[in-house]
Amino acid sequence: MGTLYIIGNGLDLHWKLNTTTYDFIEYLQGQRIEGEIDSAADVLASYGVDWSEYEQSLADIDLDTLEGENLGFPDYMSDRESDRDGVIYNMQAYLDSIQEAVRSALKEMVEAANDDLENVKIPRKIRRMFHSGDAILSFNYTSTIEELFDLPDDIEILHIHGFYQDDDPLIFGYGKAKGRYRAKLIPDEDSDYYIDQQREAVFDFYQALKKDYKMDELNHFLRSCRNIDRVMVYGHSMGEVDARYMERIEQVLAPSSWAVSYHGKLRSARSTVKEYSFYHKTTFFKF
Repeated sequence: MGTLYIIGNGLDLHWKLNTTTYDFIEYLQGQRIEGEIDSAADVLASYGVDWSEYEQSLADIDLDTLEGENLGFPDYMSDRESDRDGVIYNMQAYLDSIQEAVRSALKEMVEAANDDLENVKIPRKIRRMFHSGDAILSFNYTSTIEELFDLPDDIEILHIHGFYQDDDPLIFGYGKAKGRYRAKLIPDEDSDYYIDQQREAVFDFYQALKKDYKMDELNHFLRSCRNIDRVMVYGHSMGEVDARYMERIEQVLAPSSWAVSYHGKLRSARSTVKEYSFYHKTTFFKF
């Protein structure tokens, strides 16, 4: 019987790759947002993003402040439409610039981590930890699995958040929306078109920060996994943002056991996994 290995960022960190939230913030420091003097990291911090939960922190972005500081008012006295709808384009350009800064910082971090893999050496025994009949579900963008391990020819691998090496779009975002922007604002009869369009752009921006779950891809991958009897989780926090994936794995594969790694306190790991339906058949190991 085979094993499904679930790989999280903790595996990259174990091999000293610079993929922590602090590393990501450093790359954000090198990004600029249109019309801003401060770095993208500082601008996002001013809107309440502290990266304490990494990508999930984007759910906490203060859109009221963002809107209030960047909302433009059209020149109604002008005969040129561009003097009125220009404020809509300016808002959209600003929001696009924020999204591009986050994407660029993420890509630069992953590219640097991939380059650092050339200097990572691991014991031969660990290189051969994967066997024929196993499968790997990676939440990482890096090539750590492919570069550091000896992989059987028949092993199934899915990079559910995208694979940088294959030029995949890298999926990065929050799982659950917060605040009043969970529902689209409905203009009233006295509303202003130019203002409403800017506010709608802010709403769309927030929605675009939400994680695009690849459930179809996961289902296809799980159907290709043959005779999987157990799941081993290395370096994944098992947090809420990816809970949908974990429960689908349990539902489809119905493994006899789960083994989940932890880095900090065992109590904290147990508390997190306790929310899952498969907690009763889960063991924990230090990693």
